Amino acid sequence: MAAQNGSGPIHPAPPDEALGSLLALTGARVLSLPAGGSYTDYGGDGDYWFIGSARGSLTVDSHSQYTILDPGQALVLYQCGAFTVDSVDGGQYMLVKLVGELPGRLLGSKMEGGRAFFPKSGPAVQKAAMALRVLEEEYPPIGACTASGLAYSMLMEFYNAPVARAGEETGSRLSPLVEAAVSIIQEEFPFLEGVDELAQRLEVSKAHLIRTFSRKVGLSPGKYITRTRVEYAKLLLQGDEASITYVAEASGFANANYFAKVFHRETGMSPSEYLQSAQGQGTDLGIRARIRMGQID
Repeated sequence: MAAQNGSGPIHPAPPDEALGSLLALTGARVLSLPAGGSYTDYGGDGDYWFIGSARGSLTVDSHSQYTILDPGQALVLYQCGAFTVDSVDGGQYMLVKLVGELPGRLLGSKMEGGRAFFPKSGPAVQKAAMALRVLEEEYPPIGACTASGLAYSMLMEFYNAPVARAGEETGSRLSPLVEAAVSIIQEEFPFLEGVDELAQRLEVSKAHLIRTFSRKVGLSPGKYITRTRVEYAKLLLQGDEASITYVAEASGFANANYFAKVFHRETGMSPSEYLQSAQGQGTDLGIRARIRMGQID
């Protein structure tokens, strides 16, 4: 799977059957995303995804469940299907995937509904992912035993770490207003008419929303809406049968001409140029786009 907003995937060598059945680290990513940027992946049978933030806030959306992670926090997902990581204010995020019996044995009591929130475990994911990145760059390929050793160390840190149960305070640095605004934008951006509607729904003045949102996120809510739409458009353009008109409408733009103008301003490429570039990078991009569009379960 090719990277669009960060480094490429890290794939250690596959372990033998005995080791793999107990614990195997099968993949990882170190993502650098701009505000409004997104990344989509998939958790299949037996997959545990560990997601942590090193810098910046992000949201994780899977099975219509929505979690905000601030720097230093982490989320574990089990057999979650398609999930999307969206950057709130730009930052660096780490993802590590484990399989085997051991994660369930150690973390099973902490999981609820296939997920668990760890308010202090982001550094554990960061340490494992960055170690893998260094090993891949300097001593490739990464051996299965080395990867499993890193996985075990990370797993033990999560085993000994506090977990926040559903409904407990997560200590988000985002204000309730900004958190609600981000939630509405990321869930309903194709249908939002703009900042006026957003302020009306949040029952605050437009000026107050812009001032508060800009201070916390680092860009205005209007700019955040635009970036979210453009990032989604990028994913749609990676589909096998994407058309500019369809992508414009599905992403929330008034028409194809306006979409093309905004897309070029944000990316430096026209939608057609980006489409050709994405199609030239292989079928994995199309697979990821179809996951995001709900065409793969």
